[in-house]
Order: sequence, then C-alpha cells, then structure tokens
Amino acid sequence: MPIDKVRVMLSSRCKDYTTLDGASFPLKALRKRLKTHIDAERVFGQKVFQCFANEEEPALSAAGDVWSTCLREIRSSHIVIALYNGDAGWSAEDADDGICHAELNEALYSGRARTYIVQLPLTAKEVDARDRRLRERFASELQFTGPPTTDEEGAFKLVVKTLAKATADLARGGAGVIRKESYSLGEALDWSRLDFAKRKQHMEQACREALLDRSPPASGAAAPGAADGRHAVVNVGGAGILFCVHAIPAATSLAAARELVGRPFLADHEHLRAAPDAHGPVHVIACHRGATEKQATDLLGFPDATVVATSFGIYVLDPVQRIQIVLLANCRDRATTRYAVQRLFDWLDRSDQEEALVAHAGSRGRIVRVIQQEAEESGIAEASTRPARAIKSTRSPAATKG
Repeated sequence: MPIDKVRVMLSSRCKDYTTLDGASFPLKALRKRLKTHIDAERVFGQKVFQCFANEEEPALSAAGDVWSTCLREIRSSHIVIALYNGDAGWSAEDADDGICHAELNEALYSGRARTYIVQLPLTAKEVDARDRRLRERFASELQFTGPPTTDEEGAFKLVVKTLAKATADLARGGAGVIRKESYSLGEALDWSRLDFAKRKQHMEQACREALLDRSPPASGAAAPGAADGRHAVVNVGGAGILFCVHAIPAATSLAAARELVGRPFLADHEHLRAAPDAHGPVHVIACHRGATEKQATDLLGFPDATVVATSFGIYVLDPVQRIQIVLLANCRDRATTRYAVQRLFDWLDRSDQEEALVAHAGSRGRIVRVIQQEAEESGIAEASTRPARAIKSTRSPAATKG
C-alpha cells in the first residue's frame, strides 16, 4: 500500500555565513545533510518523510517565481522547521520583507501549531530594515524550539529531535483544527480585541507605513496627509501616485464595518488636496477578513468594471471615470498588512499593470482637478452674489423711488 509522505519544509537562508564570534557556519552543508537524512528516515521500515529544500529543487517554469513557489510549499507542508539566524533573506525591494520573513508569516498563518523554530548562531552581517522587522517579530511573540545551537552538529541533532516531536504532536492532535488557531495569538489577537474605530486606525496606520516605506519623502519634506494619516504618495513607474488608505475593520459582508469606508472616491476632489501635483487618487482598502468580487463591485456602485482577483485581494477599475480601488484581504496585523501591500506591488510588476495603473491615475487626477475647479468657481459665484442679494433685500420701496 503506497504511503502519502509527510512533507517537511526547511525554511532558512541557503548560504554559509559568519557568526558574531567570527566563525563560519556551514548552513548550506547543514541543509543538504538534513534533507538527505530526513528523506532516508524510516518508520517501521517505511520511508514516510519528504523534505523540501529550495536549492535541491529543479528549475522553475516561466509561469512561476521563487516567492510563490516557496510560499506554496509552506502551505502544502505538514511540518515547517525554520532555521533562524537573524537574517530576513533577500527581497526585490528594500521596503519589502525578506523571503525568510515571508515564509515564517505564511507558516504561522497557515498553521502555527506545525511551525517550529530552531535558533542558530546570529549572523554578523550588518542589520538592515528587513532584518530589524524580522527580529522585532521574534522578540514580540515567537518562541524557539530548544536552546540556541552553537555549531552544525548541535543544530543537526536539534532539528532531528524537533522533527520527531512535531510528528508526534501532529499525530495526536491532527492537522484539521490548525487553521482555526492561526489568528488567535500575538498581534492578530490584540487587533481582534479592539473596537471597530481603533482597529480601523491600526489597520490604516500599518497600511500607510508600508506604502511610505516604498517611497519615503525627500529630505526635509513633509509626508502627504500627515495630519490625518490617510494619504501616501508613492513613486510608481517614475510618477507620484497618491494612495488614499482606508480600512474595513471586520468582515466585508458586515454592513456596519463596510459603512465606515462608504464610497471614498466621491471625495476625491478633497483627497487630492493632500498632494495637488500627484496622480490619482488610488484607493487602498485594508480588509480585516477576505473580500469577494461582488463586494468590490458593490463598493464601486455598478458591476460593469474591470475586476481582478489576485493573491493580495481584489483590484477594481472603472474604465470610464478611471476610479481604481484595491482591496487587501486578511490584514490581521502589521505583518499581514505589510505583506499584502508587498504582493500588490509584486503583482503590478509581474503583470505589467504598473504602466496602466499610472495612466489611469493620471486620467483620474485630471478628472478630479476639473471637479475641483467647478467646485471652487461655484463657491466664488455664490459668495459674490450674496452681498448684492443682501443689499437688495434691505432697500425699502421709498429708497428705490428716491
């Protein structure tokens, strides 16, 4: 009888590195040794494990990328063992989270109980923003499996012991209830305790920070929308795009939560005052839960629009009025919100939609400026007629005859 193997994912950097005490840690050799040992391990004479290590896998097809492949493997694995050395890994942009950070997030939110973290000696490389975000995440809510290791042999033994414990844990508890625990701990739990107004504020702040990190303001310049924390100008394809940030702090199907956002594009002539020279606005709505295409078109107000369901959520475009709305799904805490923003820009790049987004935002900006001009002229006309009407109404018939 064939056995469906237990899939084990080793998540870490793939290259050797220098530790804080100046020694060289053979991470590449450790990963190769672990994969060989795990694949060959037998239970009652049968091979039951299949280990995934990225450097041992065949080349990807043109339809895939390394990020998607690694995260898909995380989701499909039964046991994830992260080898932590403080290095967040590579990313396409400096403002993005590293691949190791992304794999860890995916492992935690697709099944925290099957995720185990082994602490290797810390890397001596210079700590950058990606590494700081990773280390802050560990310091705030995560725990390591066993004591810190100091050499390759100690790390090998701890990983093997961890795998044995993980197998026993999953055999007892089963994997069916893991997803229910995914958002019940850490910062996601803290956000769930908040009322709608405060949760909305936290979601918008996290989303705006992730956007601003992609295109920080010039030295000495104030960040657009700093007064209300609802706007961010991001350089996309060489153009400054004004993003307006909103949040639905509960299920998108819940009217009370959805009404806190309403139809924000109706006030675009006011939003554009935050950055008069920018293109747009483009509205980014962080959703605490998921979002559907119907909910997106309901938000726009009519179904005849371009609607794209993607890895980050939903993208909506009204090709006539050039309104653009992005719904970011499952923004449960800062990490998931930042990652949703990251996947948005990954999609813009991989789908060649970046140029189209800039073009639509430029058109929307011109439309909104016409609305602004009409509003201003109407306001001036009304103001200029008020004194005349007031004088006319105070003049008596006698004064008129005289």
